[in-house]
Amino acid sequence: MSELRELILKEYSKDHSVFIAEVLEKKTSLIPELLQIIYLEEEPVSRRAAWSLRTLFDASPKTLNPFIDDIISHLGRIKSPPILRALIAIISKTQIDEKWHGFFLQYTANLILDRKTEIAVKAFSMDIFFQIAKTQTELFNELEQMIEHIYPESSKGIQNKCRNLLKWMEKIRAKN
Repeated sequence: MSELRELILKEYSKDHSVFIAEVLEKKTSLIPELLQIIYLEEEPVSRRAAWSLRTLFDASPKTLNPFIDDIISHLGRIKSPPILRALIAIISKTQIDEKWHGFFLQYTANLILDRKTEIAVKAFSMDIFFQIAKTQTELFNELEQMIEHIYPESSKGIQNKCRNLLKWMEKIRAKN
């Protein structure tokens, strides 16, 4: 773990994050080691590792498919907002296996309703909840109640996200 750790700590820049992502894409056997660094939540190495993981996902989403279950299984233990933001962003852009639906409905609802949740984490959590609700449209009612609850005190960005989700739910309901 020390070589990858040293590489991560060598520099802090977008270019370096891209470089690490490229290394990981070529040598996917390093991804479990990167994940272990992330799960330790040690500053600054874990945060930088999470940034590199997200950069890798953005460039090559399928590369992380074998690791999604592992990432999900660790989410409940993550306390660091930047690490949580990176992992939730990745999950929000993947197809969530049905076996995780119950976990994510509870987990994301808690994040959505918690006033202390970062704006980006809240937005990605809403995306995840909506993704699951599209497969079980009766959950739209629950999402609408959460939106109604958080909307008045939310940032402009979250209010915009709420309006868009309400429009999408309306369109889906109209088709059914």
